[in-house]
Amino acid sequence: MSDHFKKFIQFTLSMTIAFMATGCKDDVSKTPKAVLSDYPRNETLYIGGFDWAPPTTFNPLDPDPNFPADGNIRLMYESLLAYNQLTGKLDPMLADSYTQTDSSITVHLDSRAKWNNGEKITPEDVVYTFKLDSVLPTAHHNNWKYIKTVSADSENLITFHLAANRNPLMVLNAIAETSILPKSVFEPLVKSAKVGKTYNMDKILIFRNENKPVASGPYILKNFSPDQIVLERVENYWRNSNYSGRKPAPKYIIHSIYDGNDNFNSAMVRGNLDVSSIYLPRIWEKTKDSIRAWSREEPYQLPSTITVLVVATQKEPFSNVNFRRALIHAIDFEKIKARALSNYTPTMQPGFILPFGPEKKFFNKEDADAFGYSYNTEKAREILKDAGYSWNEEGKLLDKKKKPVRNITIECPQGWTDWIDAINVIVESFAEIGITAVPKIEDYGIWDMNLRRGTFDLAMKTPPSEHSIANPWNRFYQMLNSTTYRPVGEETFANQGRFQNTEINNLLMQIPTITDEDTLVQAYRELNSLFMQTVPVLPIMYRPSTYYQFSTKHWTNFPTAENPYAPPNNLVVAAGVSALWEIVPVKQQDNQ
Repeated sequence: MSDHFKKFIQFTLSMTIAFMATGCKDDVSKTPKAVLSDYPRNETLYIGGFDWAPPTTFNPLDPDPNFPADGNIRLMYESLLAYNQLTGKLDPMLADSYTQTDSSITVHLDSRAKWNNGEKITPEDVVYTFKLDSVLPTAHHNNWKYIKTVSADSENLITFHLAANRNPLMVLNAIAETSILPKSVFEPLVKSAKVGKTYNMDKILIFRNENKPVASGPYILKNFSPDQIVLERVENYWRNSNYSGRKPAPKYIIHSIYDGNDNFNSAMVRGNLDVSSIYLPRIWEKTKDSIRAWSREEPYQLPSTITVLVVATQKEPFSNVNFRRALIHAIDFEKIKARALSNYTPTMQPGFILPFGPEKKFFNKEDADAFGYSYNTEKAREILKDAGYSWNEEGKLLDKKKKPVRNITIECPQGWTDWIDAINVIVESFAEIGITAVPKIEDYGIWDMNLRRGTFDLAMKTPPSEHSIANPWNRFYQMLNSTTYRPVGEETFANQGRFQNTEINNLLMQIPTITDEDTLVQAYRELNSLFMQTVPVLPIMYRPSTYYQFSTKHWTNFPTAENPYAPPNNLVVAAGVSALWEIVPVKQQDNQ
């Protein structure tokens, strides 16, 4: 789970406003100060959606730091490489290239790279950063399951030696998601917190990193208040030479903080926000307000993830594969698309691979037709009948012993009304085949604990929500890998449906090590075919990792489907930061 997504979770816990609620009266009491006065509007880009509460820390070692030190945001702290959703490849960032062998991945640190204090970034900084993740309980600590050692070699080379359970996909993902930190700043801090062979994290987290942080990115923290975080352009940013010496267009980037998504959306309409990652329903109606998304046509957003119903496969009636197959045939995907997502999703295709974008090469339409599913109530009833089920006079489904199939529950967190709307559609769908399903809307902590312990029937979840070079493998691994299997009652963060299949496990072990493209395509074909035949989870909808919409009242030339010069990452995440050099203020100014 990404750091900014975890902050979103915390936000939803305290919200009384539903996540996708509309029609509420706007509360403009949280309008950020100085929107139109302290900073020239034609030099300032206002963004929103990555923080929802007054900022408290910018320490990147904190498990939940504030923007822009969190997640995969690359305005202040940069990674070695950056994933590009449009190409499915890793773009240069602090490193200008990488190579890999069967046992290692070597990156070449760009010799121009430097911190904003003018000092060069060294391979020692890189090695030290990854060492911190190995000894501290950071968000990236688990990456060391796949890394044996990291070594600094001559000529700016850093080598990642793969662990025994060789998985270059996850090591590449670690290289792309880890923010490189200055050793000169963090080594004294960490040393001061050492207690024997362990570290006092409380002492490390006292450091708020709020005064002139040393970082490598194009922006630096200028100031902050309860309602906004202000970043200022680094005038001599080392990568400007990649853009013919041009600087990023905005001199300032301000993250505005509001107390509800209706207020974020109101700010967009009023032109007080230029870019937002908050869900904005019926985007086609906002053209009159100079607001649009990635595309002007459905699905408007660019999906990158698949939201599913996790299935408790170890208990009846879900342990019966025919019951699961009937359920997936019963779901009205088009109604979910319209009712829960404002049509921000393409038509669902069978399987667990995105049939578009970089994953499209792994999707096989012939297999989808042969083994897949679609909304077909009669087919669902046929599957149940062939499996020995029947119905009583009231239309209630009966098991093989002619006993009514018990009511089942579908869980999701309170306030997540896109998911709640989807569940309501699913309840209606299951009723058509004689199954009574009951929505179970829980406090987030209860929903999460039920998932981890396996004490649920069906539960909504989006497996890895971040863009990643490790997908689609990581999506399958997180939901189906049996090596993380735990009995019901014990906690696990992966395969929470407790599914077990030897063939799928073997493919999950093989795929990360396959280098031949044709062999890889075939392996994914086999994996997706097994998925469709066993239905271990129920895919419900495609979704973007973060929503992306922008206002052209003050800035233009944002990346779009018609002009895809950068991915739709809100100009702040991963490879999306490249758009900062290309957007143009409506009212021109000399910011060079």
